[in-house]
Amino acid sequence: MNRRRVSGDVGSGFSRIVESMGALAPLIAVFVLAAAPLAGQAPGNTVKKTPWGDPDLQGVYTFSTLTPLQRPDALAAKVALTEAELAALEERDAENRVAEDRPLAPGNPGTYNNFWTSNEKGRRTGRSSLIIDPPDGRRPPLTPQAQKLRDQLTGEAAARRVGTPPFDHIIYRSWKDLPTYTQCVARPMPRQSQAYNHGLQILQVPGYVVIHYESMHDVRFIPLDGRPHLPSNIRLWNGDSRGHWEGNTLVVDWTNFDPRQEYEGAPQGNMHFVERFTRADAKTINYEVTVDDRTTWTKGWKFLLPWRADDPNYQKPEDLYEYACHEGNYRQMEDALSGSRALEYAAAK
Repeated sequence: MNRRRVSGDVGSGFSRIVESMGALAPLIAVFVLAAAPLAGQAPGNTVKKTPWGDPDLQGVYTFSTLTPLQRPDALAAKVALTEAELAALEERDAENRVAEDRPLAPGNPGTYNNFWTSNEKGRRTGRSSLIIDPPDGRRPPLTPQAQKLRDQLTGEAAARRVGTPPFDHIIYRSWKDLPTYTQCVARPMPRQSQAYNHGLQILQVPGYVVIHYESMHDVRFIPLDGRPHLPSNIRLWNGDSRGHWEGNTLVVDWTNFDPRQEYEGAPQGNMHFVERFTRADAKTINYEVTVDDRTTWTKGWKFLLPWRADDPNYQKPEDLYEYACHEGNYRQMEDALSGSRALEYAAAK
């Protein structure tokens, strides 16, 4: 649900999550105190600490950016953009935002325009891609097994498409054809690019770091006490996280994903991520993720995405909208299936 379409009690979603946590509720209640500024903090580059001594990462952030995950072919040999190149891209970005509000060409049904997403465009990082390893800024090649699966899924999707652009449609034979995100069950993790609802909040209590994502109202509780991961046969939509501190960096080992969830077009069942959260300055956390799944890619890869606290749209917890998407998304699925039957009937005639 995008930021302009939601109404009502915009801060209520996380409150209801906390109320449902039962025994953890007293622990969560510390969030309000933990999020308060600490008295007597030293100025300059001194790392801010929580009352119990952990590096303080707390705050409301956005990860919105127009920097692509993979380096474009036109910038194949360029890691960082010059000031002139960055300025030119930002000017083009501004022009594109204006163009979104222009009348559509005849026959173009359109999509969300600037009215819905103008405050979700983010900022470019100055690099040519979010991927920092491999050095070419692109994902490694797929394994033969993964490529075979990708070709199979692409062929199945093409077989379910009817009509010609812009009036082409996908035929849904069953609710199983709809992605888990469309069903409002789960959204792929880690979060790196989406159209809207880029907000998140980090909260800390002794022994835990908690990340509340605006989109899908997902909450990750990350224990820091050295406990082992859940058994490998227990799979979760958002995986199983275990964290520890390395100096001022939070390192999170993340695994045990449900194989029905997908990330970058591949099933997540064998994926393993290592996240590193490092405060770069008072308004920025560098979010670095190492991706490893040798059943999907021939080697691991890594991306770096700044989480920013300087966006005027994301300053307070109440700026994170309640994501009012109910599990199952019944009406949307009903419409998709009944519409598919209507298209099949028209084609048969």
